[in-house]
Amino acid sequence: MRGRTEKLDRALGNINANFGQDWKKTIDDVFDEVTLKNLQQLISQGIINTIENVIATGKEGNVFRAKTIKGENRAVKIYRINTATFRKLEKYIEGDSRFKNSGNSPRERIFTWAQKEYKNLHSMKSAGANVPQPYHVHKNIVVMQYLGWRFRPYPTIRQLPPEEPKEFFRKLKISINAYRSQKLSHGDLSEYNIINRRNEPYIIDVGQAVSDSHPLYNHLHRRDMKNLHRFWKKYIPNLKREELNL
Repeated sequence: MRGRTEKLDRALGNINANFGQDWKKTIDDVFDEVTLKNLQQLISQGIINTIENVIATGKEGNVFRAKTIKGENRAVKIYRINTATFRKLEKYIEGDSRFKNSGNSPRERIFTWAQKEYKNLHSMKSAGANVPQPYHVHKNIVVMQYLGWRFRPYPTIRQLPPEEPKEFFRKLKISINAYRSQKLSHGDLSEYNIINRRNEPYIIDVGQAVSDSHPLYNHLHRRDMKNLHRFWKKYIPNLKREELNL
């Protein structure tokens, strides 16, 4: 494949060994020539050293577990560079004043989206929200804290509901209030993107989060709270909607 170098081949070697033929589909699906070039840049800068295994797949991109030269785990989120991805993300960029000067081409918009996720993570983390620590962003790739074991991520609350729902929910509200203090709405908050890290809530997938300059800011927050109420009332039967008026 064009764009591959010896160093890049070495970086991708572990995932090839771990997944065999499954790796070919991943390459064809995510690792186009532009992405390989961007990944090579991160490796050259020492941001990551090897890609180890796939930990999540999605319509907009895939997430991989990577390692640094020191052996530290990282999550590497790679967005697909195609028109279909661009169209799904567009409504969350338009109207957010933080990104009013972003380019108009699909590729530029995907790069803006990665910047958006990184910026949202940084803002939320600095406010005290439990989200992955962001480390680096380059083009369509975001490098962040890895939440999981060696070959698999920690479960979502849909996969593993918390042992103490009320206490878990209390901690979750602290994180929501933290990012709300930064005038942000998550925009897609549900049981699918809240991680149960040893009974501690971590919020993930924050790329679509918008600032209060966005026309959908309030609508998205209300939708998030509706989703949370639907899920949590199964575990906290007396939960009132007023408790989600965050």
